[in-house]
Amino acid sequence: MIDRLHLRWQVVMCVGVTQALALCVAGWLLLENARKAVVVEMAAAEAGARAQVIASVGAAMRDHPPGAVLGVLSERLVEPRHVRLALFDLRTGPLPVRAGAGEEEGAAPPAWFRALVTPPVRETRLPILDSGRDYGFVSLTSAPQDEIAEVWHDVAALFWTLGGAFLATLALVTAVIGRALRPLETLNRGLGALQSGALSTRISGVRGADFVPLVGGFNALSQSLETSESARAALARKIVELGDAERRAIAMELHDEFGPCLFGLKVKAGAIARAADRAGDPVLKRDAETVTSIVDQIQTANTRLLTTLRPMTIGQLPLVEALADMLDGFRSTHSGIAWQIVLPDAMTGTEEIVDLTVYRFVQEGVTNALRHGAPRRVRVAMELIPQGSEGARAIALAVEDDGAGLPACMAEGRGLTAMRDRVYAIGGMLAIGPRPGGGTRLTAQLPLARARVTGGRPAMEATS
Repeated sequence: MIDRLHLRWQVVMCVGVTQALALCVAGWLLLENARKAVVVEMAAAEAGARAQVIASVGAAMRDHPPGAVLGVLSERLVEPRHVRLALFDLRTGPLPVRAGAGEEEGAAPPAWFRALVTPPVRETRLPILDSGRDYGFVSLTSAPQDEIAEVWHDVAALFWTLGGAFLATLALVTAVIGRALRPLETLNRGLGALQSGALSTRISGVRGADFVPLVGGFNALSQSLETSESARAALARKIVELGDAERRAIAMELHDEFGPCLFGLKVKAGAIARAADRAGDPVLKRDAETVTSIVDQIQTANTRLLTTLRPMTIGQLPLVEALADMLDGFRSTHSGIAWQIVLPDAMTGTEEIVDLTVYRFVQEGVTNALRHGAPRRVRVAMELIPQGSEGARAIALAVEDDGAGLPACMAEGRGLTAMRDRVYAIGGMLAIGPRPGGGTRLTAQLPLARARVTGGRPAMEATS
């Protein structure tokens, strides 16, 4: 269980337990010493009182007749410290004894302390005898109450002193350990920053021979991670750029070479069909029309493949116009949905890899919303926002719908996974989650280096 505590509280607990044990041992020793002190003091008081009484009895018996001795003792004896005297005359009964000087009054010791240190009460009787006749006796009884009260005052003062020192030690240890371990909190915050992706995090201002090597290792690690992440990001971006270039080359080949060949094949098939019609050859005409139908199917597949490899509008139209053209196509095929489209008037200076990522993000987001959500309203927004320092900016994208929302156990499809990889490859962030009020919200941020936005297109509500 102690392993679950922070190091500070582990040290404080160990010190506290040690101090508590020491305080218990000290308390036990104090009680033992108090018990012995009471016993010794009482033995001395009883011996002194007995000697005093014997001397007084002897003097009284020399100067007075035996029957008057107890009366004389009643007038002369004074109760000594810690001893109670009692005179008993067999003829007249008990006789008074003068009380000694009173003890200083203070707080009475608690019952548990009295029970622990009070010695057994002893009574000593000294008979008054003369010629075999018993005239009475003098009784000496131990009275340790005053001595116990004095010992309690000393023990209590010492115990409270030790208790105060115990608390002061705990407070001092807590403060010293907290101050000594403060660099660990700094290191923990730094590790949290690294975990969240802030690889440029560095730690400075930490002192202490034990922590300087740790801080140096942390800074070296963060530097290495930042370098590795920069290299990984550059490699991922290069892979995406090469993939885009390869798809662009394939699309150009399909458009410039395959397309004209299909067109020529369709023209020749049409000419053969017309010649067969003139020659009255129905079989040849049917074969020519079959070839024409096959060419039409290949052309349709070629067009679909060209769109998949590279949207035709990218590179031919500015990004905002390409997005508006794509969204117009969605609106025309889904006329029963309320569309809210928020785009800037224009955005210039963006790289082609960014344009393709924005286009694919909106295309994938809207397609998924229409295919899986059955929404009544779809919102698409793009804006330029500040990012970091030194005037850096980023494109913020959002596709929202009020449809069925995300399933409880959602598995990302190939399209969303590919989109996430593409966004991460150019240093962006992508998130998908529930929309407040119901539905799904897909967002992304793409960093920019040279983008500029002009004007501002207000939110456009479109309901068909």
